Amino acid sequence: MTIIDARVRLRTSTLLKMWDIDQSPALKDYIDKYNMQDRLEVMDTEKLLEEAQRFGIDKVMAYGCTPEENSHIIELARKYDGIIPLGGVNLDQGIQAALQEIIRLKSENVAAIDFNFLLTKNVNAREFYPLYAYCELNQIPVIIHSAIHYSRDVSMWKAQPQYFDEVAVDFPELKIIMSHGGNGFGPATLAVAQRHPNLYLEFSALRPKYMAPEFIQAANTYLKNRCIFGTDYPLTNFEQQIEHWKYALREEVWDLFFHQNINKALFEEPVSR
Repeated sequence: MTIIDARVRLRTSTLLKMWDIDQSPALKDYIDKYNMQDRLEVMDTEKLLEEAQRFGIDKVMAYGCTPEENSHIIELARKYDGIIPLGGVNLDQGIQAALQEIIRLKSENVAAIDFNFLLTKNVNAREFYPLYAYCELNQIPVIIHSAIHYSRDVSMWKAQPQYFDEVAVDFPELKIIMSHGGNGFGPATLAVAQRHPNLYLEFSALRPKYMAPEFIQAANTYLKNRCIFGTDYPLTNFEQQIEHWKYALREEVWDLFFHQNINKALFEEPVSR
């Protein structure tokens, strides 16, 4: 069975900088809750890919958050077939700079754009609409954080399901991947996904036994064509996440969950309204 991991942070010195708890104290919660200590040391990318393949993962979608990280990932993807490059944008330098970075990333053929502005603005904030519009026009899927987080100095409600619904209404052909599957926001997430055929739920960093049962039911039945596997490695490890999800899902949906749905989200034409 083919497996594509839809969310991976490679363990290079460049990409591990984000885990500096001196700059972001909230990261300590993640490190402790997920027992990450052993996975935060630099690891050769070739060895990391070999480890992923040992557990059946054929390709990993590697993400960054800054232009420097994006260029680093693009270079690694040229070297290793097992990497699908994603590009990340944030608003540190303003909307125009974010748009310029998306245009650059399009020229580098990244598979999707990961949006990193959710701690400062709502998902449906109108000033971000030019970025969504560009991605829709150019058929570039977007990945947006959609779940609880542990940065307790800012509100988590900027990514609530109704905001995704509004964006999907205004951009009906934009492929939207809700990273972490709306975890913490309840069944409203499922309702939004059910009504928008270009919206996908990616369940990275989540263990099925701790999720609301209606999400597992949806992944097994009426949303089986739009639920996606991811680990968010090194947050979680490869082997356990695969085994947890195989146990939670019916065998007949494994191919959909582990690779077909992400291929559809990234590479097939969007559904027209």
